[in-house]
Amino acid sequence: MEYYIKIGRQKVPVSEAVYKEWCRGERKERYFKESDIGNNVFSYDALDTDEINGCDMFASPLQPSTEFLAERHILLTRLADALLALNDDERLLLCRLYADGLSLRRIASESGIPLSTLQYRHQRILKNLRGFFEHAFDSSDKWCNVTESNRKTKEKRRQP
Repeated sequence: MEYYIKIGRQKVPVSEAVYKEWCRGERKERYFKESDIGNNVFSYDALDTDEINGCDMFASPLQPSTEFLAERHILLTRLADALLALNDDERLLLCRLYADGLSLRRIASESGIPLSTLQYRHQRILKNLRGFFEHAFDSSDKWCNVTESNRKTKEKRRQP
């Protein structure tokens, strides 16, 4: 007896063992599909075509990844904690610089505080915030650029 399996639109002659394995696989696949239908389960794979993957139909390229959103949430939470650790004057300086978009020179002229004093305070605040983030994240976190850059700087200092 001759055995054939259909590949594409052609019948290909095969041995009895290959035919039986192919039938077993076909039957198994039909069994799972029938089970899915009976259980009202829908698979995105059913939407697959030659040009597109069925799962990709529901993924928005504009939607950020879950990992990105989780990291962003962690960083924003840490930033809020860090800002709460600052005193009112420090928070006000950062708000005027970054939220209002004012320059240090303009803040100095409006407040009557010398520019060099504001520059010193600004650098000190940034150093404190950097230290807060270094302490908040383990130095093995590779996605935290602040920690990575400071580790490289410390390694350079240690070398003779």
